[in-house]
Amino acid sequence: MNIDQVFWDLGTSSSKHSLSKENYYLGTVSEVSKSIVKVQAENLSTLNSRILNGENLTPSTINFLVLINNVKGVLIARVKQNAIRDTDSIHTLMKQGMYSKIFPEIIVETLALLNPDTENFDATNFINAGVHDKVYVAPEKIIQKYYASLEVTKNIDEFPLQAFSSLGVDKSIRLAFKPVTLFSRHMMIIGTTGSGKSTSALSILDKMLKAHIKILIIDPTGEYADSFDSEVTNRMLGVDTNIASGSLSITQWVELLSASPGIQAPALMNAIEALRFQEKNCHAYEYVKTNKNISLVQKDIASLTRKDTSFDLGLLEKQLPEEAAVENGRGILKVDDFRLKNIRLLADRLHQKLETTKLQELFLGTLPYSLIDSLQQFLNDNIHSLRIDTSEIGSNDSTGGMVVDLISNYLFENKSEENRAFLIFIDEVHRYTEKETDDGNENYQGLITLAREGRKKGIYLLLTTQSPNDVSTVLLGQMGTLLIHRLTQPNEIYAINNFLDEKGRESVQRLGQGEAILTSVNLLHDVQLIIDKSDRSHHNGSPSLEAR
Repeated sequence: MNIDQVFWDLGTSSSKHSLSKENYYLGTVSEVSKSIVKVQAENLSTLNSRILNGENLTPSTINFLVLINNVKGVLIARVKQNAIRDTDSIHTLMKQGMYSKIFPEIIVETLALLNPDTENFDATNFINAGVHDKVYVAPEKIIQKYYASLEVTKNIDEFPLQAFSSLGVDKSIRLAFKPVTLFSRHMMIIGTTGSGKSTSALSILDKMLKAHIKILIIDPTGEYADSFDSEVTNRMLGVDTNIASGSLSITQWVELLSASPGIQAPALMNAIEALRFQEKNCHAYEYVKTNKNISLVQKDIASLTRKDTSFDLGLLEKQLPEEAAVENGRGILKVDDFRLKNIRLLADRLHQKLETTKLQELFLGTLPYSLIDSLQQFLNDNIHSLRIDTSEIGSNDSTGGMVVDLISNYLFENKSEENRAFLIFIDEVHRYTEKETDDGNENYQGLITLAREGRKKGIYLLLTTQSPNDVSTVLLGQMGTLLIHRLTQPNEIYAINNFLDEKGRESVQRLGQGEAILTSVNLLHDVQLIIDKSDRSHHNGSPSLEAR
């Protein structure tokens, strides 16, 4: 398809010749290099603003799109720089009004190639502009066609979501994306407080729910408590929903109680196993090991099966000191004072957590709902979409991380092929992940497993964070799509440096509220958006200092 066909096809059936390409002509390519394409404008007059066919053309600025008529097809490009030489002769010509003798220089970057078969834009596939190629301002219909072709997933048979954004440089152009474009490799929304990050998340969730897509929401602050009607079932941990103590793995208990690896972690594991034996045998007291034969203790513990996971958390504080007992050389367990002192620190930490957090209600309370049962109902589609409110259980400490890890592992291990695919939305994900522990490993593997393997099971992630530098590098590296709002700190910008092109890195600090850069492996290139604000209720405001 050549440039004549492009402009011919843009006309209406009654006025095919109304879009004359000469009216859009800018100049010719004068230089092609590895990084840039230079265009010499026909003269300064060609940069004059004008209205053609109802379009307001302003070719004297930057960031507008142009068409390059190349021998291998029609390329679309974005103007990066527009300049005239700063010389005495140029100034003289301008004073004399001799604009036809002034030849501005325009620098553009090629974006895509018009496919003659599909009439959509595709990747350039190493096709470059050539010297003396003619360049034209792109008409509005071509611009709309180009932005409609941004998705490299356009061949996948999936309906796009309702549009949740407008094009940053032209609010009249609405952009709608397919779910596969946004989530096939997971998505993260990033931005400082007040940048519009949470508003963007709610706008996307709104469109997902309207498309009847199944969603699980983990809400650490409760700001989405009134955002959804009956379409989403609400569960509040520690208030109306509890967790069975046996649902957690030993590793999760170790992380939850911050047990040190030397003495405390093994002692905690042994204490939980002892209490599991007591639960199995209906003994409502701790398992005494002091002065007991070690072979008898080993025999009791060996009788546990994989199904014997329940235990009474209320007995754990009493059970821990029993784990200070060691074999005395004659097969009898005796208390080791050094171990006892170390283990008591762990017992004190457990006592403090039970007294100052909602752990008692979470694990020991008799509440209407069970987290595990609710997750299973969600998988079985008895619950279409589910919001889990963790705001009452101390989401800033290890408790929140444990909950996310538990949910992630359960969903990954129990989702079958028959279960519908779904999206997990986790707000402020940096609360639940640390970059690395001292030994170089990730604290919680559940979320990492979902990021790496969840797509194979039909589990996709939508995450938000105001601090990408605090997010696990492994987790961040698994994100195929980022929606980036304003960032101001150099270390935060550096954390996502590889996701942005040069233009994005330059503009990310200057984005206004609600403005964002969408970058994705499923897009031809990054695109700057203005995100719509959802009509749904959203408790994300800050109290005013103004006197009432």
